[in-house]
Amino acid sequence: MSDDPVKARETSTGSIRTPRQRLRAWITPALRPWRLMLALKTAIAATAAWFLGGFIPGELGEFSYYAPLGALVSLTPTLMDSVRSSFQTLIGLGLGIGLAWALIVSPAPGWVSVALSVGLGTILAGLPGLGQGRDYVPIAALFVIIIGGANANEFSLGYLVQMALGVLVGLLVNLLIMPPLFVRESAAGITAARARMVDALRTMSTTLSSETEPAPDDPPPWEGSVTSLRHDIDAARGLVRDAAESRRANPRTRWNKHDFRGDQGALEALERIAPAVVELGDALRAALWGIPVPVRLGTEVRGTLADALDAAANLVDAAIDDERLPEALETSDRTLVALRRAVRSAHVDAVNRAGPDGGSASGSADDPADDPGGENLLFALRRIYAEVESSKRTDQAE
Repeated sequence: MSDDPVKARETSTGSIRTPRQRLRAWITPALRPWRLMLALKTAIAATAAWFLGGFIPGELGEFSYYAPLGALVSLTPTLMDSVRSSFQTLIGLGLGIGLAWALIVSPAPGWVSVALSVGLGTILAGLPGLGQGRDYVPIAALFVIIIGGANANEFSLGYLVQMALGVLVGLLVNLLIMPPLFVRESAAGITAARARMVDALRTMSTTLSSETEPAPDDPPPWEGSVTSLRHDIDAARGLVRDAAESRRANPRTRWNKHDFRGDQGALEALERIAPAVVELGDALRAALWGIPVPVRLGTEVRGTLADALDAAANLVDAAIDDERLPEALETSDRTLVALRRAVRSAHVDAVNRAGPDGGSASGSADDPADDPGGENLLFALRRIYAEVESSKRTDQAE
């Protein structure tokens, strides 16, 4: 048991998080600026819908308490999602009300109508394309039968009209009050994934350059970064998707000059580079730990490989339009040439040691898993270089 009164938890990346840090990480997503703005707009829309709902003449105005609910369901982070969910909700309400009326005019007793409204409503909710509106099919049917009762006609019309009013108010508020653009979040997600990739490559280079051999029981120092890299790229992909959705029909795109296409290109490049980084980690794990298969990596190759890994890290760290990119490409190319020569030299030495009969002192010359020169490592590094260079050419062509 630790003597420290504050118990900390170790994450998959090896960092220690205190209870306060875990609590902050749990609360922070709910306090992001765009969510606080969404909460403010929802409050404004619900209040305005309730106020306006009371001005509808006749008995329809008596159901104004449903207008705030319509505003609530129509407010989502992006405009297009708001439009989509609003229409889906109204369609779901229409289906539920129609089902309720079918049961009302049927000879079924009240308790049977309640059961059928929920059961058949749940079945209808499974229709494709209803989206968020599927939840309101059984709810609307149940409300009309139970709450509407003898006044089902007025209730059904008032329920639908007030919900539609709230939806309209919510859409207008979402359109007029700072419709969100998630381009900053998108760029931040890509930056985080890029930083994770750079950290993995530099850790590999540092491990190779170290004069101390890693202990056989220790996990590779880069394992946490490589494992988290997959999660970071998935998260960045989701953020880019959200940013693309937030731009649709958004008037703020007219004066927002963020290079969203550049974000998409950067993410696609990282997605193509990530498998090469994972392959590098697996190959180095095999070379240093013999897992999952033993791979020989001569000392004559390690130095140039460490330089190539460090150059690859600098290359990935350079943005598509970064002024450092040409120099990073040149340095990476130079280290790859040196590594290619070292790999060829290692293979020549291995062949010479094997002798004319193809045998070797270790008896592993014919083992297909035996890689005395690190060809797979060279291929993965060349793949990273090619992807970055290709991204640069594409950016210049545009």
